[in-house]
Amino acid sequence: MAAAVRTRPRGGAIPASAYRAVDRPLREASTLPGPLFSDPAVYEQEVKRLFRTSWQCLGREDEIAEPGSFRTVEVAGSGVLVVRNRLGELKAFHNVCRHRGTRLVEEAEGKNLTRLLCPYHAWTYDLDGRLLGTPHMREAKRFDRSEFGLHPVALQTWRGFVFVNLSPRPEPLEKTLGGLIARTANYPLEALRRTHRVVYEIAANWKLVVQNANECYHCPGVHPQLVKITPYRSGEEDLRAGPVFGGWMDFVDGVRAATLSGTTVRAPFPGLSAEDRRRVYYYVLYPVNFLSLFPDYVTFDWFIPLGPERTRLIFDVYVHRDEPDAAEDAMEFWEMTNRQDWHICEMAHLGSKTAAYFQGRYSSEEDVVHLVDQYYLKRMGLTGRRRR
Repeated sequence: MAAAVRTRPRGGAIPASAYRAVDRPLREASTLPGPLFSDPAVYEQEVKRLFRTSWQCLGREDEIAEPGSFRTVEVAGSGVLVVRNRLGELKAFHNVCRHRGTRLVEEAEGKNLTRLLCPYHAWTYDLDGRLLGTPHMREAKRFDRSEFGLHPVALQTWRGFVFVNLSPRPEPLEKTLGGLIARTANYPLEALRRTHRVVYEIAANWKLVVQNANECYHCPGVHPQLVKITPYRSGEEDLRAGPVFGGWMDFVDGVRAATLSGTTVRAPFPGLSAEDRRRVYYYVLYPVNFLSLFPDYVTFDWFIPLGPERTRLIFDVYVHRDEPDAAEDAMEFWEMTNRQDWHICEMAHLGSKTAAYFQGRYSSEEDVVHLVDQYYLKRMGLTGRRRR
């Protein structure tokens, strides 16, 4: 099994026994080998096995609202163009001309597209990806325009969020989301509007960022403000099988919002139970998204690996579209908390590369991190099974 990822960290390949040590029960298990966080060969396999075969949420439908509006993103090293066609349907394509592979659209987003024109040799496509114009191709033998439309990318929407998947045969998005669909049923996700977006550059491997999102063992030391409102040992992890991992934490008595003050002028979302109004829910949509549900706002993260040692993170804050308050208090809280997280992730990344570190051991507070790591090894073909 270990041959699926060929690495020679610090002079030798990672032995299969190191992966088997992760796959033991929590009390006996070792953590992921340090070289997995910085080896380029490992990252190359992650792109193929994980990022090009997983659903990734790139934003909201209302960000591409009118016919002719578009957005371009990078997904697993490939450019993707999402555009709304003349009929108002969302379409996704590889952002590459079928002639000689030129990037079709350079702008990150825009409106009023009526066609797609390659800037190199003027091959032209409609917003459904059909090839319309091909200058000076009349003499080409056996050339059929209908065979040279843009390569489609799988696209599905869920309650206002837009997901893409580079796999030619992805599993349905609903199957991937699994129990998250029922967990979010009380929240008005279709009615959200974005009030804040922050883009972070993190000098750490993406797996460290995902691990950090799946445990609060670090919270007493790293997030003193957070543990004052949500005790780090409260709550329960209710989605554990993957690819969605997470659960909830409880507010302390007297706190009703994840803000520095523990209060807010915003009312809770309509339709929430009394239980939901006293909880915050955190769910990783493995490998690269993180959805957090609060009584009065929602946050969504998109982890974008830029290589084995760097991660870009897009962090969005949403409120109900009828809510006039822009959640500045929430953004203030998470700007502080996020920067605390990214700093400690960068410290962990530096330590993972040292000659002194290879594998550690899991705490009882890292149960879900252990499950996530086992899931990772299984998806990478490094272990044959995953314990729950």
